[in-house]
Amino acid sequence: MGLDFIRKAAPSYRKGLDRRRIELGTPSLFANQPTGAPRAYAASLRHGRDLLTGEEVCIRLNDEHQVVVLRGLDPVAEFTSPPPELIQALGESFGEAGGVVMEVHEIGRTAEISVC
Repeated sequence: MGLDFIRKAAPSYRKGLDRRRIELGTPSLFANQPTGAPRAYAASLRHGRDLLTGEEVCIRLNDEHQVVVLRGLDPVAEFTSPPPELIQALGESFGEAGGVVMEVHEIGRTAEISVC
């Protein structure tokens, strides 16, 4: 009876550090992870060809300024005006690279492809 009365009558005393102990123990330095998405390039789909979101494709540099997207050996899309950094990166990797289809726009017949 005595201990219950003391707990009800007097406010509990807690050290200031104890109040923040849970907050200090929670990792917060990397709570906000960076959301850097890979850069995606727009490729126009060829007539009668379709791509699926998440599909892995091959990207090939045919000429100096023609970049083609391949599914196996079948060309399914091409970059109409590829940026110079894409051409340079493909040239440094012997003309080929892997890619992932990020999004497909059916109305415009284009696909956003990120180069791996």
